[in-house]
Amino acid sequence: MTKVQKAILDIVMNSGQHLSAEQVYWSVKQQIPTVALGTVYRNLNQFADSRLIRRVGRAGAADFFEGNTLPHDHAICIRCGQMTDIVIPKLKDFLTEQINGHIISFDLTLNYICPRCTDKND
Repeated sequence: MTKVQKAILDIVMNSGQHLSAEQVYWSVKQQIPTVALGTVYRNLNQFADSRLIRRVGRAGAADFFEGNTLPHDHAICIRCGQMTDIVIPKLKDFLTEQINGHIISFDLTLNYICPRCTDKND
């Protein structure tokens, strides 16, 4: 693994957050000023394809990347874009009963207004 690859992977794995490729790029750039944005994108996609990290698609916005590869879903604030992990126990069992078939995979995303954005409107 190259120095750049290690930096990218370390940032995503240790952030505890959902990061865009640009956020990863700027973090890597602080360590390795010569890194190119394309290099970061390419490596994030390779790491996601090999399941070292998780790519989280967002409708109408750039994908996020995270280090948590355990089964879980997401809630996204429709105002500020903050993404939060959620775990719904036995969700796969429930969905399997509903479709009466074999689920290959699923990604549940809840759109909501987070408490911080709700408080701004009060």
